[in-house]
Amino acid sequence: RRFLNGYGPTETTVAASYHVVAGPSEGALTVPIGRPLPNTHIYLLDGHLRPVPVGVPGELYVGGVSLARGYLGRPGLTAERFIPDPFGGEPGARLYRTGDLARYLPDGTLEFLGRVDHQVKVRGFRIELGEIEATLEQHPAVRQAVVLAREDEPGEKRLAAYLVTEGESVPAASELRRFLRKKLPEYMVPSAFVVMEAFPLTPSGKVDRRALPAPEEARPDLESVFVPPRDTLELELARIWEEVLGVRPVGVRDDFFELGGHSLLAVRIIARVQQRFGVMLPLVALFQEPTVEHMAALLRQREEGLPVPSLVPLQPEGSRPPLYLVHPTGGSVHWYADLARHLAPDQPLYGLQARGLNGDAELDARIEDMAAHYVEEILAFQPEGPYLLGSWSMGVAVAFEMAQQLVARGREVALLAMLDQGPYMPGEEPEDDAAFLVEAFGGHVPLSLERLRRLGPEEQLAHVLEEAKRVHFISPDITLPQFSYFVHVMKVHTQAWRQYTPRVYPGRITLFRASERPSGDSEEPDLGWGALAAGGVEVHVVPGDHLSMVHEPHVQALAERLRDCLARVQVAG
Repeated sequence: RRFLNGYGPTETTVAASYHVVAGPSEGALTVPIGRPLPNTHIYLLDGHLRPVPVGVPGELYVGGVSLARGYLGRPGLTAERFIPDPFGGEPGARLYRTGDLARYLPDGTLEFLGRVDHQVKVRGFRIELGEIEATLEQHPAVRQAVVLAREDEPGEKRLAAYLVTEGESVPAASELRRFLRKKLPEYMVPSAFVVMEAFPLTPSGKVDRRALPAPEEARPDLESVFVPPRDTLELELARIWEEVLGVRPVGVRDDFFELGGHSLLAVRIIARVQQRFGVMLPLVALFQEPTVEHMAALLRQREEGLPVPSLVPLQPEGSRPPLYLVHPTGGSVHWYADLARHLAPDQPLYGLQARGLNGDAELDARIEDMAAHYVEEILAFQPEGPYLLGSWSMGVAVAFEMAQQLVARGREVALLAMLDQGPYMPGEEPEDDAAFLVEAFGGHVPLSLERLRRLGPEEQLAHVLEEAKRVHFISPDITLPQFSYFVHVMKVHTQAWRQYTPRVYPGRITLFRASERPSGDSEEPDLGWGALAAGGVEVHVVPGDHLSMVHEPHVQALAERLRDCLARVQVAG
């Protein structure tokens, strides 16, 4: 017997290509759909009807004698889907625009990738819904899956998964999320799961996606036992979570991410809490222990005037020596949340956030003072080495100084990892506040220096905040006082970095450099660390730019390289 995998829509008389399945195909993620049948032509084209090269996805067009004449009684749809053939020399020849995505494999066969209209953009990430559906259907309890990008609340687009299960077994939403996170990046994990007995169908027997119901606001089926709010504070916090997440009810021990939360909603919750209670909690609080119970405990701690520690557990599990990552400009360590999820599950990861970040203490104005404070926190937590340090952006100067101070105390620093940043503050000191705002936010927010300079100090901040919200760089819930203090922290950290004079470090530096470089950037492969590292610089190039390298999807490559480096130094130790 031979097994043939055929492809073809009804408009091409059912069959257009086939593939003889003899074994795995080079570079293919699925079983290929093969090559065109005789008298059939297949083209993979981009949005301008230009052929795409091997390996690049394109929309699949079919031509040849098997094409239908069109749709009965629907001339408009016929003209839209059956277009003149720009490649054939036969008068009147047409191509059928299938709406399917495919790519050529190295051996010339075709691989089906999904539907063009099933590609969506959620929170800035382009997602192929069919990939999520195929992964869900690998779960033993799922017979069929459909995933949609819904916008039931204006401006809040989210992924919803609809499932038909095998037998009576209904997996919990938390189980499905864990299953998907092992195979897909975080941004491809749906925030809602709806179990149905059967999917609604169109007259032609296909799933009617438009008829799928909106997910209910009811609390999803979680593994944790529902614990209701036990006092007024917990009740108010639970209501904030319910409003932001669109889920009711929320228990005080429910996991924020299991309820469908993500980083943008985390910012919104922190802003709502600040508006209601007048306390600015660190954003990393939701990554540290993402429950209402823990958030209430932090608020009560603030009421008692207790300082928040700088050492923040981002991933505390595991027996290996922990990796410590210093905050970038602005003081928060939430930037490392994605990286924490992709490192080895037994690799502890701790962030070092700025003292005074939340207004509970004076900000450190010198790199040396920041480093000394963080070194004391680390030594109190881990008295014996070896120590693994790193940072991204401005924090590299602090991590560098920490390594110097640890070595001066006779401690071993086994890894000093710098993420895409040289030792010195890039650029000249801004002439005024307007120039500082353009330098700090201009890479993400459209700003005019001339316009800012025509405004007063508070008007400048208000304008930048408004523009940042407009392009979704900052949550719409951030207030002007919150933003003003954040800018103040950035100024203090930037000035501290400019005034810092590094000296030669006796050890080795490991640099993770982004592949996409801005114009005018340092042409030195080591970004200038070679002159300061007596033990040399090991350079790893990772995909993305300075910002995207620490976020999905590029952070996965960074995590893989970092895992290899951690494994090497731990074996050597």
